[in-house]
Amino acid sequence: MNRFFRVFRRKSFVYVAVAWALIAIVPASQAESAANIDKHTRKIEKRLSRFRPGTLLQVDLRNDTQTLGSLGALSDASFQLTNADSNKTMTISYSDVAQVKKGEEYVDAGSGRSFHVRPMVLAVIGVVAVGGAVALVETKPF
Repeated sequence: MNRFFRVFRRKSFVYVAVAWALIAIVPASQAESAANIDKHTRKIEKRLSRFRPGTLLQVDLRNDTQTLGSLGALSDASFQLTNADSNKTMTISYSDVAQVKKGEEYVDAGSGRSFHVRPMVLAVIGVVAVGGAVALVETKPF
């Protein structure tokens, strides 16, 4: 029975030492992630300060949602964005933003860039092709 207590004391000492080591590591890792978030927040604030109020922006949030709207007033911890679909003003914290991009011309939901071939471009390509074919035939001796 005496042997049991000695082994138990040694094992419990090891368990307590491991627990204290884990407790000591956790605050250091939290401080590092808080510093990264603070750095990212300053980066987003600096990027938004480059845009004039009323600029169309696409804001990707950390909760995997996207918002498209025009930029409003900037403050120390947040900014205002007028939603392009509902025309409602939202206040968004810099720390909630994952990425900011300048938006393109916005007409309605589902609109975006599309590729349009202009008729004049087709006409120029056709004239050049016909001219090249005529030049090739004219220069070829028979």
